[in-house]
Amino acid sequence: MPELSPKRKRQARITALQAIYAIEMEGSRPEETFQEMMQTTAQVPEKVKLYGKHLCSITLKNITAVDLLIKERLKNWDLDRLTLMDKLILRVSISEMLFEDSVPPKVSISEGVEIAKQFSTPDSSSFINGVLDSVYNEKIKGKEKTV
Repeated sequence: MPELSPKRKRQARITALQAIYAIEMEGSRPEETFQEMMQTTAQVPEKVKLYGKHLCSITLKNITAVDLLIKERLKNWDLDRLTLMDKLILRVSISEMLFEDSVPPKVSISEGVEIAKQFSTPDSSSFINGVLDSVYNEKIKGKEKTV
């Protein structure tokens, strides 16, 4: 994956989130949706587009497994009752955390929280932090190499 500044990586995450939102709303095919979005956002650098497309791809590829991880963490709540934006932010963040080795998991968590502050409800960031932290503690923390 291309090297990007933290600001550009966030832009790529938001681009992936927007594409996944469009796919979810329109039921369109991912490749077509992403291509169409990228044509209308000419000011987005090519490296940002590439990482955004990559994130979109790994999120859609792993959606079943990621949704199961989310469901396991919802106490007395159903996945369908989550706001769409919270669900999509969780999907993208968990996918990046688990399936993208070039990004430290803690960065995926903090980026998910920051994106939630920007795009979702006032309570969403703490909810998303809790779910992401739980996935991190179960799936990653014990497997990380200690220096």
